[in-house]
Amino acid sequence: MTFLRTLLVAFIVAGILDFLTNRKREKTASLEKFVVKAPMDFALLGTIGMLFTIGILLFAKYENKIIPFWIMIILTIGLIGPSFLLMIAPIKGLWEITINNDDITVIKGFVYKKHWKFSSIAYGKASRGGIKIYVEGKKQKAFFVDGMCEGSSNFIERMEKEGKKIIYPETKEQ
Repeated sequence: MTFLRTLLVAFIVAGILDFLTNRKREKTASLEKFVVKAPMDFALLGTIGMLFTIGILLFAKYENKIIPFWIMIILTIGLIGPSFLLMIAPIKGLWEITINNDDITVIKGFVYKKHWKFSSIAYGKASRGGIKIYVEGKKQKAFFVDGMCEGSSNFIERMEKEGKKIIYPETKEQ
């Protein structure tokens, strides 16, 4: 029962934070100042997963069934963990890329901040989910712009406007 209470509190807190974050979001078409961040759809998917999990746990409690330990591990790894991560993804500062004229700030997990200049971008490599950005003087990618995130299209347009090269994977023609 303690596990279920903890799950409900986490669910409610994450939902409130998502709601408050969504109210402050600014939609912008500007290519000079914008933010690339996780969409609110992620929170909705996480909410559905958490509701499904809470339903399973409440049903087991109502039916006086004990859920085996191995099923709880599978439920935690396969449903609770990913659902919780999806719910907290849109929270401001968890994962975002802020572009302010020539300055780029990449924030991961509230604490990891890295600063780049848009003018220092050498090229981008398109991959399955988005674009890996490489800066001048480094062989490893500097950061990743996820194609599903809000503002990713602004980032791609800005790269094209600045004349930065985007390398797309070659497709096999038949």
